Order: sequence, then structure tokens, then C-alpha cells
Amino acid sequence: MMRPKSTKLANLALGLASTVAAFSVYAQDQSDPNPQTAMTSSQPSSKPRDEDDENIIRRPKEEDTPAPKEFSLLETQKACAKYKDKLISVYGEIYKLRHCTRHLVQDQEEIFKLTRQGTTVVEVDATDVAAIPVGPTWDTVSVKERPCATFNKKYVTFSYTDIYYVENCVRRLIPDYETLLVHRQERGQKNGEVLALTSKEFWSIRHGRDIASIIDKDFAKLLEGSAGVDIIPVDEACKGVEGKLVTFYSRMYKIEKCRKREIDAESFTMNRKLGDTKLIELKPEQWISMPDGKPYSFK
Repeated sequence: MMRPKSTKLANLALGLASTVAAFSVYAQDQSDPNPQTAMTSSQPSSKPRDEDDENIIRRPKEEDTPAPKEFSLLETQKACAKYKDKLISVYGEIYKLRHCTRHLVQDQEEIFKLTRQGTTVVEVDATDVAAIPVGPTWDTVSVKERPCATFNKKYVTFSYTDIYYVENCVRRLIPDYETLLVHRQERGQKNGEVLALTSKEFWSIRHGRDIASIIDKDFAKLLEGSAGVDIIPVDEACKGVEGKLVTFYSRMYKIEKCRKREIDAESFTMNRKLGDTKLIELKPEQWISMPDGKPYSFK
């Protein structure tokens, strides 16, 4: 028996509606298994937005960096003329001007040398010297190194404390001022100039043995008995120095029972009990006339 077409259409519509309903339920289950959560999430949130929250530290807006100021040639020349022949101190960094360019001086010894030569240090703000361009560091553009032959048979220095004599491209330390005077006199250079070297020049010259001290030479003559000093009675030699601390050349002694007991200079310096103890300088005839005793200890 044939069903009417209307019945078929009704069944088809009913089946389609069931399929759509089932698909909706499946989609809801996949998106959020908790229906209550889904309902809650659909409600508008009462939490304030970030820009309205006072507890949030917001990142400041970055401003555009202004382009560096361009200086005219005339402005640069004026700035260079103002600080010519000076050392410029900019926020603790020292610059030297050369050919209207400032060069950072990194070597403290070089700064010390320049100031000893009369170069003044001027402390300025960066804006005051902004017109002067910055070049390579000073050690790369400073005076070209002079060959060691330039200093042959001359007195040189680097730190302004030690003086060396250069011979055959070897520098030899002059240990004391008395030796320097005699050394100059022997070579006819009583007023010889002491040349200041750069760090590169100084270290490029080989370091030889120190020149023998004239003081040590005189002491050696005294030991050999060739100094022409007369020996006097022991009692006379220790008169006025018994129990005292004395010196003779670079040596130090404690006189006990008319014997000279040598003292280690470092131990003497470290001994606080001595304070400002006055030292007596022995005469050559006293020193040679008193016999040696055992080395003295402050322990």
C-alpha cells in the first residue's frame, strides 16, 4: 500500500531536525564539557581592563630619538681652538686633541706624563665639546715610535721616578741619585736631558742589568781595606753609640758590647715599638773598627 507524499515529506523533515539537534549537542560537548562554565563565560566580565588597573605598571611610550645635532665647520674649529693644547675631562674620561679630533687617553701613565709636561686638564660637559668629533684612542694616534737608536747613550725615563741609561738598545737602571751624578760626570753630561718615553717606546727597549751603585762601590772598597780609612780603638769607635740603632751606607745595625749586629731593614720597618727612633750614621773609621756580632732580631 503506497503512503501519501505528505507523509514521506514529514518523516524526512523530522529526521533532518533530529540530525541537526544531535550535531548541536556534540558541538557543545566538544567546546566546553561544563554547560555552567559555558553559560558563565558568555556573561560580560566585571574585571577592569589593564589600562584601568592602578596596580599594573605600564611600559612608558618610547619617544623618538632626536637626530644628533650637526655642527658647522666653523663651530668645530671654534671648539678646537678653545681647548687646544689641553686635556679634556668628560664625565671622568680624558681626551687629547689632535688635528681637531679628540682621542680617549686610556693609559694613566700617559696622562701623568702629559700633565708633567705642562698640559692642563679641563673638566667640561659633553655638550661643550660635542662639536669636536671623536677619533681612535690616543695610543693608536700618538707620536710615532722613535727607534731605540734615537736614545743611544742618553738618559731616559717613563714613570718620572726611575732613570735609565740606554746603550746599544739596552736600558739599564741607575739605582740612586749619587750614581747618576757620577755616571754623568764620567761621560761629560752633567746637565744631560732626561728624555720621556711613551709606554710603547719604553717596553720596546730591552732591559739589561742595573748599573752598579757608586755607594756599593765605596762600601766594597771599605771592605777590601783600600779606602784609606784608619782603624781606631774599639772603645773609641763605639763611644756614643753603645746600645743605639745606627746606619752605615744601606745597612742598619744595633750596637751591643761594641759589636755591630746587623738588622734586617724590613723587620725594622714592621716593628711598631720603634716608632720614630732616630738612627745615627756611623763614620767609616767607627764601622771598620767595630767587630761584627750576630744578626739582631726584634723577636
